[in-house]
Order: sequence, then C-alpha cells, then structure tokens
Amino acid sequence: MIKFMKKIRILPIIMLAALVLSACGAAAPAEPTQDPNAIFTQVAETVMVSMTQTSEAMPPTPMPEPTATTAPTLPPAPTVDLAAQPTVGALPIGPTATIQRFGDSAKYNTQTPSDGKIFKPGEYFQFTVCFGNNGSTIWDHTYYLEWISGYRLWNDTKYFYVEDDIDPGGKWCFVTPAVSPPNPGTYITRWYFKNPDKQYMQEVYFNYKVES
Repeated sequence: MIKFMKKIRILPIIMLAALVLSACGAAAPAEPTQDPNAIFTQVAETVMVSMTQTSEAMPPTPMPEPTATTAPTLPPAPTVDLAAQPTVGALPIGPTATIQRFGDSAKYNTQTPSDGKIFKPGEYFQFTVCFGNNGSTIWDHTYYLEWISGYRLWNDTKYFYVEDDIDPGGKWCFVTPAVSPPNPGTYITRWYFKNPDKQYMQEVYFNYKVES
C-alpha cells in the first residue's frame, strides 16, 4: 500500500518533467548542418561589399598639379639701323648693256636741248643729237642725218653728215646750228639717221615752243 502511494506521488513529478523537456525541445530546435563552401562564399561576398562601400566613401585622391616650366630665354634680336641701310636711289647704276647687231644699226642716246624747250622768236641755238653704233659696220662720211618734216632747224639745210669714221661700239653726235621760228607757237621737227643706201637706221623728234 505504501509502495503504491509512493508511485502515485512520483507520477506527477515525472509528468511535469516530461512537459518541461518537451517545451525546451520546441523552443530550441536543432540547427541544420551548413555547407562549409557556402559559408566561405558568403563571407567573401560580405568582405567585397564592405571594401566597395569603403572605397566609395573615401574622398578622391587629388592629382598633383603640373609644375610650370619656364621657357628658355632667347637672345635679343639684332637691331637693324634703317638709316644705315642703302636706299634704292642710292645704289650705283651700272652702264646699260648695248646689244650688238649685224650690219648697219644705230641706237639713240641723247639730245640737247630736251623736248619742251622754250625759245624767243628767231633765237639762235645749237641742236645736238648723239647715236651709238651698235652694228657691225663702220660709219663714214656717207652716213647722214636727214630732215623729214616740221620746221627746219637751219635755213634750207636738209642733210648733216658724219665727219669721222665710227667703229662698232663707238658714238657720233651731230652738232647742228639752229634758229627758232619767227612766230610764237608749238613746233616739232623730225629727222632720220640713214646709211649710204638711204636705209633708215634711227629717228629723232624735237618738240619746242616759241614765246614772245
């Protein structure tokens, strides 16, 4: 009887313990076993995300400013003295080349007075015209200056002749006496230089005025 009573008293304790144990088992279920490779992958991804966030949060590193390089100093340009430079007008002018021709040929050189000269009516003067022998023949006394048109310089004189022999490259000047017309006005006289065959070699014009 006593043993039976003890069993009755122990039974509630056993039941209470069973309830406690079942409650504990429901509150803390056993964790399932995880794959080690999955854990490693998860940790690596977490580290990479953390590094990326840290890098984005950091301020950008300033780039060093370029250092200015001083340009080399060039020597000063030489000063040109314009006043010391020769001008075109100051340059010496060489002789004009004469083209030598075959046969009879004459080149007009100068005349005095020049065109536009003003004379008084009936004024005496001297007219001079010079030619250069740029041919291959010698001029002798058969070469002449012939009046062609206009007022004659000296009365009725129509021809003036070369007096000396003029070799190729030489020069001859006809020096003729002249008198201006008696009436005021503008005049012109024209002359031809010819060879013994009466062939034209060169021409001369002389323009002048007569004023009272």
